[in-house]
Amino acid sequence: MIMPLPLTLGEAELRWALDKSGARRVIAEADLPTVFSSLPPPSAQTPVGPAPAPNPPADPQRIVEIALTSGTTGLPKLAALSAKLKQATFEGFTSRLEVTEADRVLVMSPLTQGIGGMCLFCLRLGAGLIMLHEPRFNPATVLRLAAEHRATMLVGVPTNVFRLLESPALDPAALRGARVTAVAGAPMPPDLAARWEDRTGSRVCIFYGSMDAGQLSVGSPSDPREKRHHTVGRPHDCCEVMVTEEGEICMRGDTVQERYWGEEFGPQAADGWVHMGDLGRLDEDGYLVVSGRSKDLIIRGGSNINPHEVEQVLRSHPAIADACVVGRPDADLGERAVAFVVARQGLRPPTLESVQEHLAAQGMARYKWPEELRAVPEIPLGGPGKVDRKALRETLLT
Repeated sequence: MIMPLPLTLGEAELRWALDKSGARRVIAEADLPTVFSSLPPPSAQTPVGPAPAPNPPADPQRIVEIALTSGTTGLPKLAALSAKLKQATFEGFTSRLEVTEADRVLVMSPLTQGIGGMCLFCLRLGAGLIMLHEPRFNPATVLRLAAEHRATMLVGVPTNVFRLLESPALDPAALRGARVTAVAGAPMPPDLAARWEDRTGSRVCIFYGSMDAGQLSVGSPSDPREKRHHTVGRPHDCCEVMVTEEGEICMRGDTVQERYWGEEFGPQAADGWVHMGDLGRLDEDGYLVVSGRSKDLIIRGGSNINPHEVEQVLRSHPAIADACVVGRPDADLGERAVAFVVARQGLRPPTLESVQEHLAAQGMARYKWPEELRAVPEIPLGGPGKVDRKALRETLLT
């Protein structure tokens, strides 16, 4: 059993994942975080006993991977992925993208992210993987590797596509063999998809799902251009979709985990469906259209930021009495986090640098840090005493 750990996690989150999962081995590079040094030595981790059978009986319900969810309610949960679930995902992913042994897949996302990890499935069909080994996304490197290895597929998040388009190194000739660009993790603006296809000829296909619920749909390069740009494809044959009266997308099927690791419950609601927290509809041809989010989640470059988690840590800053974090639309990353803070009585509002230092000291991952700070006399309330996030977002647009 494996548990990939995102490189973006802070030490507090890493320690939580290790403790919760009961991890007994860590495979990492030499400059691994100091949190790993707290694990028991190998001799204390390996029980003495007979060697396991070389070919254990196949069990489709056996848990083969633990995956960290996106943490939409604070700390992430641990998704328990069975062999049956992984097989269903493999079949849906590769068939919709028409993957063959002739493909060379350039993976722009970390293997520890959902869409990056799914690329490993391509190896089972004999396709090749081209991996990046840089701490930050570099458009010039991606374009060089695409040309050198004659990549036929690019896989990443919409932010990758935006930055490639803005790069002076972009040469459409280097991507002439890239038949597909598959994206997930954040909304893909239709105009961005159109610009990319018009410039490179690579057809954009969009994934939809979540780490909690699993993969629901994937666009196909054989789909009409309008469907590829404005929908997330048709739901997989092994999945069912229901849209509630309120317009929320719900799913169930073989790609959904039964329960979280170490828990007696899974992502399903009492009605047996997984409620995705997104609004959408099925069009007349059975394609799924996602129109927006029903939650307050901020999606920055494909990574989820729970504003409530950030606000809780902000309020522990010695100069902050209250705080609210909302997303500002951003053409590059999709959204960036902005913190509205109320200073403690008699104190001056903190600087952005002071706030970021505080978040770092508390072990919060860097991508969750607010990138703009606004001091306000009070946090506006609306309705029955709830924070009026809409009003704060509107101030960012004026």
